[in-house]
Amino acid sequence: MDRNRPRSQRSHKKSTYRGVTGEVWLKLIFSWIIAIASIGSLVKLLPYHLSQQAKLKELRIQVSQTEAKVAELRQQLNHNFDPQQTRNLMEQYSSLLAPNRSRIYWLPNKDSDRQEE
Repeated sequence: MDRNRPRSQRSHKKSTYRGVTGEVWLKLIFSWIIAIASIGSLVKLLPYHLSQQAKLKELRIQVSQTEAKVAELRQQLNHNFDPQQTRNLMEQYSSLLAPNRSRIYWLPNKDSDRQEE
């Protein structure tokens, strides 16, 4: 087929293919450069991401511990401000007792200490 066509048409067709081929190669090269740069960036970001995940895990543990402590303190607060517990709390946190009660202190027996030795 090409033999029947004049030479100028054949060379024009080859130059068109060369242009398209060059453009395709140029696009491929730039795509590879962008892909390699992307992979390099991901490799650099991976250690940072892992350290952030470790810090996040540590913070979650601290948050759960703090929440448990807050729950305990909230329960203690509710107990301390319970109007029905006023008398028991006075006895527990001070030396005051109800007028009809007195404190008993048990002292160790001197004879039992001697027998133990």
